[in-house]
Amino acid sequence: MAVQMTTTTTAKSSAQVREVQLVVFRLGNESYGIDIGCVQGIERMHPVTLVPRAPQWIEGVINLRGQITPVMNLRVRFGFERIEPTKETRIVVVKIKGQWVGLVVDRVTGVLRVTSEQIEPPSELVTSVESGYLQGIAKLDDGLLILLDLDRVLNEQEVQELSQAA
Repeated sequence: MAVQMTTTTTAKSSAQVREVQLVVFRLGNESYGIDIGCVQGIERMHPVTLVPRAPQWIEGVINLRGQITPVMNLRVRFGFERIEPTKETRIVVVKIKGQWVGLVVDRVTGVLRVTSEQIEPPSELVTSVESGYLQGIAKLDDGLLILLDLDRVLNEQEVQELSQAA
């Protein structure tokens, strides 16, 4: 799902500033943000039931409040090294193309508001068909935040694989 901007008026001027609220998480040394409207919840790491013959990026499934939910390791999906979960590892439950999915992330750092003035589109040098899920880069005082378009993290075949896992 694309980041949806809300419109607010600043006290300093009558100009409208678009603002988005993001859930921010870490994968390795990088920070990522997803629209808070896509997030159903943030869970501690659950025991995951493995699914035979699933792609490597599918951790398996969990029983989340009576709902069987597929779990995807975002590190592996993005081509990073798989690591063992820590006490900070979280499952961010989001909706991708109409389906609830758990995203395993290294840690959730909080919720942040950014304005449209802080966001730039990703450079064409770093985007490709495989990285089309990059929606933009937010410039923050303490670094950069990679914004994800969840509906583009998986292609149609991968969405079917995830559905089959559940």
